[in-house]
Amino acid sequence: MFIATAGKRLREYLQKRTQKEFALDQLRDKILYRKIEGSPPSFNVAGVDGGIGVVKLANGHQVVLARAAAVGSDFIEREFIADIASVDSASLPWAYLVIVESLVGMRALEKHGVDVLLMDGSLYAKAVRLVHNLILTREFQNLYYVPELATALYTLSRLIKTARERGARLVFVSKDHNYKLLKEHVIFEILGERYRDHLFQRGLLWYSVLWIRKFRKELLELYKTIRNYDYEGARLLTLLITPSITDIEILAEILPSGHYTVPMLVGGCDAYMNFKGLTTVERLVKAAEDRLEDSLIFRLKDNFNSNILEYIRDALDTFPKIYFFYIKFDRDESPLLVEIPVEGTRMFDGSPVKAFYPPARVDDVVSLLREQFRDPVHYNTWLWYAHSVASFKSSQLSEYAVYLKNMVEDVGIARRIKLAWGL
Repeated sequence: MFIATAGKRLREYLQKRTQKEFALDQLRDKILYRKIEGSPPSFNVAGVDGGIGVVKLANGHQVVLARAAAVGSDFIEREFIADIASVDSASLPWAYLVIVESLVGMRALEKHGVDVLLMDGSLYAKAVRLVHNLILTREFQNLYYVPELATALYTLSRLIKTARERGARLVFVSKDHNYKLLKEHVIFEILGERYRDHLFQRGLLWYSVLWIRKFRKELLELYKTIRNYDYEGARLLTLLITPSITDIEILAEILPSGHYTVPMLVGGCDAYMNFKGLTTVERLVKAAEDRLEDSLIFRLKDNFNSNILEYIRDALDTFPKIYFFYIKFDRDESPLLVEIPVEGTRMFDGSPVKAFYPPARVDDVVSLLREQFRDPVHYNTWLWYAHSVASFKSSQLSEYAVYLKNMVEDVGIARRIKLAWGL
C-alpha cells in the first residue's frame, strides 16, 4: 500500500511538472485513442510470469536461479533453471528468465489448449536486448555468455511459433516500463511538419535517435538555433530530450481513463541496428557469428551444439512485427503497455516501421484485459497468480544456494548444474 501511495504521489508531481514546463497541448491532436467497449469472447486464458534469484558464493561465483509459472483456470505449469556462473554478468540471469518463461508458455499452449496466453514484460524489449547482446556486445561478461543468449532468443521464437501454429494469441503486458517510443514519434511528427530536416524523418522511423551521439549533437545544435525565434519548437525539443518524461507521464495527462491508444505498428526500428546497417536477418547473423566465435574461445571445455548460428537465423526469421499500445483503466492508474505479435509479418525484413496503424483490431484483447483488472496492484488476474507462484522468497534462495554449493563440493569439481536447458 505504501508503494502504491508513493507511486501515485510521484506521478502527480511529474504530471504537474509536465503540464507546467512542456508543450503537451501540441501533442493532444497527434496521440490517437479509442474508448474501451464491448465484452470479451469466451477465451481459455492463462498467465505466465517468472522470477530470478542470484546468490554470491565465497569464491566469487554465483548461483543463478530462474523459475517461471503458467497459471490457468485448471492448471499450473512450472519451469526451473539452476546454474553456477563463474563469470559475473547481468545478462545471464535475465536470459535464463526468458528461457523458463518461454518454455512454460509453450507447455501451456501444447498441453492445455490456451486461446490467449498473457506474458509478463515487453516482447520488443526482450527481442531487441537479446539481439543487441548478440551483435553489439564487447564486454567480456556478456561475450562469455553468447551461447546462452542465443538459446534465449531461440526459445522465445519457439514460443511465438508455437502460438502461431496453434492459432493462439500471445499478449505481452508490461506494468513497469520507461518507453519514450510514442512520445518521440509524435514530437518528431510535429517537428517534421514545422521544419524540413532529415533528422526528424529519421526520428519518425527509428527508436531512438537520441541513443546515437551524432544525432544528439545535431538536435542540440538545432535547439540552440531555433530557441531564438521559435518558442514552441524549442519547448518540443526540450520535451523530446528530457529523459525523465516517458510515455507514461505524457499519457497520464492526455489519455482518458477507459481508453487505449490506437496501436502502433513497430518492427525493425531499432536505431543502433539501422545506424549500423544491420536490418536484415543475414546481416544480423553475420554480426552474431563474429561474437559467437569470440565467445567460444573462452568456452573450449563446453560442448555446444554446432548449429547455433542456424538457431539464431531461424529465431530472427520468426520474430514478427508488433502492435504496440497503452491502456488506461483507472484515473489514478498508470497506463499498461500491451504488445501483440502481428500475424504474417517479419520484424527484421530490412524496412524500419514505427507508425500508428488504425486498421489494427485489438478490441477483444482490450476488453479481456479490462475484465481482469482489479486495482493498481492486481492489474491482471492471471498474471498476478503467476507472479505469486513464480516469485522467489529470500528463504528459498538460501536453501537453493546451500544445496547447490554442497552438491558441487561433493562431486569435487566446479561443474555447471542445469535443470532445464533448451539448445
